[in-house]
Amino acid sequence: MAWNSERFDRWSKVGASAGAIVLCAAAALSGCSKNESSTTASTDAGASAAASAAPVAAAGGGKVKVGFSVSTLNNAFFVGLKAGVEKGSKAQGFDLVQTNANGDAQQQVNDAINLLSQGVTALVLNPIDSKAIIPAVEKANSMGIPVFTLDRGSDGGKVTSFVASDNVALGATAAKWIADQLTKRYGSAKGNVVDLIGLVGTTAATDREKGFSDAIAKYPDIKVVARQEGAFDQEKSLNAMTNILQKYPQIDAVFGANDDNTVGAEKAIDNAGRYKPLGAKDHIMVIGADGTAQALSAIRAGKQDATISQNPIEMSAKALSFIADYSAKQSVPADYAWPTLLIDKGNIDSDETKKYGLWSEQVSQ
Repeated sequence: MAWNSERFDRWSKVGASAGAIVLCAAAALSGCSKNESSTTASTDAGASAAASAAPVAAAGGGKVKVGFSVSTLNNAFFVGLKAGVEKGSKAQGFDLVQTNANGDAQQQVNDAINLLSQGVTALVLNPIDSKAIIPAVEKANSMGIPVFTLDRGSDGGKVTSFVASDNVALGATAAKWIADQLTKRYGSAKGNVVDLIGLVGTTAATDREKGFSDAIAKYPDIKVVARQEGAFDQEKSLNAMTNILQKYPQIDAVFGANDDNTVGAEKAIDNAGRYKPLGAKDHIMVIGADGTAQALSAIRAGKQDATISQNPIEMSAKALSFIADYSAKQSVPADYAWPTLLIDKGNIDSDETKKYGLWSEQVSQ
């Protein structure tokens, strides 16, 4: 299945009207940017935010100094984000200062404010919580420091550029895939489905859930028998799925908002003695997101049917290129969507997938 180039082109378009450019150029150091008051990245949000009158550069004309706060490194996807930020910083010749919030939203705010106090000239955030991060974004705004968010957005303050996959479209893709598979099984789109939601409070979880829920609702004979938070966590997802399996003797498919959710679900299915191989009548279909190494292994082993892969390395490296553009007083997109790719057993070793990139094979935890 090819990735959505149409949506990619629409989101990445950076043209802006001359009037908007003039307004942005007149702004303070914080530049012209989108206020992430919505959890869904706008597809026509200007499709750009012009750089401010002052470039992103260290005092005295030195190197750009970038501060980066990652939400956690306990998940391979965020290890990939970190690798991409490092790759992008090296390519652009930036000085990079990094912090890891270890899943603590208040610690992340403290870390971000500390980065600002160290004289960074751009701040890159991968927020744990889209609301909790607002004070850090607003602090940067007050100091004229541009803020770039990765994978997850902020519900307040001015963000210069938000780089992520189109998570609403990702959730919708999962719903359509499930409907298609159920149609193959039963002759029409019907059956019982479990929805394991991501980490509540993150824009990624909110948007994926919106995309999935809205799309699956188009199939009246598909019943979502359970919606529970898996929190992007294997253990929590295992526990949630274990309880769901005890309650529902008939389950046809599971959507995990990320691959940690799906791995947890797969373990629960195994533990309950309900695993059946791909193609079997009682096989519980499982689709996740991100394209982690565990998911790819599970797909090859027949434990997981599919994953909608992102590429955090290239995605975050792209965000660092936007800092360079901003420094050069060039326009940068307020929202930029990195394309996704649905990977299953049929295309996992294809040239298309190799071209897209199996990012998880490039990182280690």
